[in-house]
Amino acid sequence: MSLYFKLKELLFPPESGYQNFVPQFRLEGRSRNAMDETSLEMRTADPLWMLGRQWQFGEFRGEDNGSPIQVVANYRKEPLPYYSFPGDNRRRALGNIPLEAGVEAIPVVPGDLRSKVRIGQKFEALIREQFSDAIAQRYIGLLRQELFLRADGPMDEKSRRYYHLMKGQVVDGGQLWRLIQDHKFPFGDFQDLDEATDKLKRWYNDLFLDTGTGSSWQAPQLLHRFEVHGEQDIDLQAPDYQSGHLDWYSFDRAGIGISPAETAQNSQAFMPVNVSFAAMPDKRLFAFEDSQLDLAGMEVEPTDLMRLMIIDFSLVSGSDWFIVPLEMELGEICWINHVEVKDVFGVSTIIENSDGQFLGDNPLNVWDNFKVRDRPVSTFDARDHFLYLVPATTFRQESRPIEELLFLRDEYANMVWAVERTLRNEMGTPESGYELHLELNGPFAREENEAYSSNNMPKFRLASPVPTNWIPYLPFHLKGSNREIELKRAVMMRNDDKNDPVDILPISWLAGEDLKAIREEAIPRAGVRVQLTRQRVRWTNGETYVWLGRKVSTGRGEGSSGLTFDQLLS
Repeated sequence: MSLYFKLKELLFPPESGYQNFVPQFRLEGRSRNAMDETSLEMRTADPLWMLGRQWQFGEFRGEDNGSPIQVVANYRKEPLPYYSFPGDNRRRALGNIPLEAGVEAIPVVPGDLRSKVRIGQKFEALIREQFSDAIAQRYIGLLRQELFLRADGPMDEKSRRYYHLMKGQVVDGGQLWRLIQDHKFPFGDFQDLDEATDKLKRWYNDLFLDTGTGSSWQAPQLLHRFEVHGEQDIDLQAPDYQSGHLDWYSFDRAGIGISPAETAQNSQAFMPVNVSFAAMPDKRLFAFEDSQLDLAGMEVEPTDLMRLMIIDFSLVSGSDWFIVPLEMELGEICWINHVEVKDVFGVSTIIENSDGQFLGDNPLNVWDNFKVRDRPVSTFDARDHFLYLVPATTFRQESRPIEELLFLRDEYANMVWAVERTLRNEMGTPESGYELHLELNGPFAREENEAYSSNNMPKFRLASPVPTNWIPYLPFHLKGSNREIELKRAVMMRNDDKNDPVDILPISWLAGEDLKAIREEAIPRAGVRVQLTRQRVRWTNGETYVWLGRKVSTGRGEGSSGLTFDQLLS
């Protein structure tokens, strides 16, 4: 009997009722004489000592089966090359782009001054390449008169200086691009500019990903919703993707209408290798370890499950797990029907993958990973045991937010506010929402002494001032429902004794155009942050893709606007 089972018999006798309990022990050598460590030496020349160590480690019991030396997997793979959006039955070919780009990308409209100037300068350069100097200057002069540079909104000081610098010096690329998109350019005297117009289209489409029509964005719920499809009857649904990193766990529902056993094939024979990680104890008794991790010296609390699992795995089960590579292409779904394992004794064992391993309907009792499930695993059949390798990016560059809204609940005022924390000025440069509102709509609040009259008589104040970058969202019942609530964007009015009341409109595109109505349950007590960022990724084919997308994350808790009504100031 090995020392392990001897200890178990002594510490957990049969009458204790813990026979099914698997205790974990760690044996460490300790010399009785601190000055003499020869008793700890592993002398390979002593065969009796070697036999004793083998007996001590339980190697004579033969409780372990033969080690696997060959594995053959029976599998079926299917590509999922299409995706679609809610309310649009048209399937879009994913092609050779990341799935995040197809899902998150929104149309990039050149509305800021810098984008207008950039497009205008590019078009003028294309005209100069196509025509001689005299003809090119004539066309450019006519275009600058016909499509002169315009500023659509209120400008801060930086944007105003830039506008006056470029006014009359370049074609307004924003107007030009809208006319090209509407097939209204070239026209009149500009019919000879077809070649330059086509080159401008190609240049612009190379800059930003073409989003086409339709969108996965569900503004009332603040999330993306989409599906991926295969050539055959295969559909995976992602009902609540909020951007970030897209992976298999983003899909919650699966519809599989094929049999994995049909057209299945076997992989080539592989030799399995042990699963390992850095600082894991070496499986060979006399091998030197790297000493990167002192398992015996780890301070572990009873609630520190992750460290306990690492120690248990490395000391007890480290040599029981093996890995076999099975290659998959991006965007493929794969079923492992069964695995045939051959051990050192020549015995072949077939491991089926039809039932799965579970202890009950409770998902916490399921020993399973990488499953798209919307029901208990006990109800799964062979079609539901698959792995989907999402064609998603592992690393992408992300700009700082060019727009950011912070939704928070104000329990004192019983309202929801959207704080414009980051905004784009007229040049398209991200600026502090507080500073930009202060310059365009400020000051935020009056001094207290302005609330009193000269004779110190009490004054009635209808409502206290609120910072103008705080956009209110008011609750309304959904049409036809007495229980469901929708938050609709409203406006605050400037409460100033010296001026007429005027509406304070949002500056951001998110609050002004995109998020006009939000479901009440989409704003939890912790709040929500919605950001508009530029994404850039270099894909597997070497091409670079850039897109503009929304990003949703958790807020920072509740807030207070200081809004009060019907005050008597004395």
